[in-house]
Amino acid sequence: MRRFAKLAPLYLLIVVALGAEPYDRLSHAEVARKLMDHYEKIENYQASFTIRGKGGRTMTGTAYYQSPAKLSFDFNNPAGNRIVSDGKTLWIKIARLNAVGKQDLTLKPKDDDRDIFSVAPGPGLKRLFSRYHYKFDNENQPREVDGKNCYILDLDQREKVGGFEHIVLYVDKDKFLVYKAEATDGNGDTTTITLTNIRTDVQLEGKVFQFQPDDNDQVVNNPLVE
Repeated sequence: MRRFAKLAPLYLLIVVALGAEPYDRLSHAEVARKLMDHYEKIENYQASFTIRGKGGRTMTGTAYYQSPAKLSFDFNNPAGNRIVSDGKTLWIKIARLNAVGKQDLTLKPKDDDRDIFSVAPGPGLKRLFSRYHYKFDNENQPREVDGKNCYILDLDQREKVGGFEHIVLYVDKDKFLVYKAEATDGNGDTTTITLTNIRTDVQLEGKVFQFQPDDNDQVVNNPLVE
């Protein structure tokens, strides 16, 4: 279903929200390496998110992550929407349609042992940087944007295979976390994700990552792959 396919990049983008410690005078390669190294160490994570897409459409809610691969996005706008994963199965709930996508995250391509999907932030970032050429957007690094002193990484898709062809990551220089991502697809449409109230000192309960479809929900298996 196309509605679910459009949501596929969301969990990949949200992985850029996780925190790290401050560094100074880093190269673009060092920024990327430090991000990946620190994301591997995150055990619990919580943040408020705002997603702005084509036509000014806005979605808001709270994102949660627990190591090694549990993930949850609880939307308050649109109310009732959820994206939930226990590391093996990803659920995508679209409340207004009474529709639920059930995606098996353990699927592997033919003749390849690697998983197609990864919701863990460390592997997710490694995959992101391996599939995109990246550099600073200009030589003025770090600099102030949105009232924050930050590094800005500019990523271009190595092979144009669909999805987001260009991504810009805004990395807070003092707290060393990504607080915003701008992603542009092949049609020139840009999605912006902003993360606030980021915490890595929380203790999350297992029920945050549990999901059960309602009796009147229509469940679609593996909507994110052909």
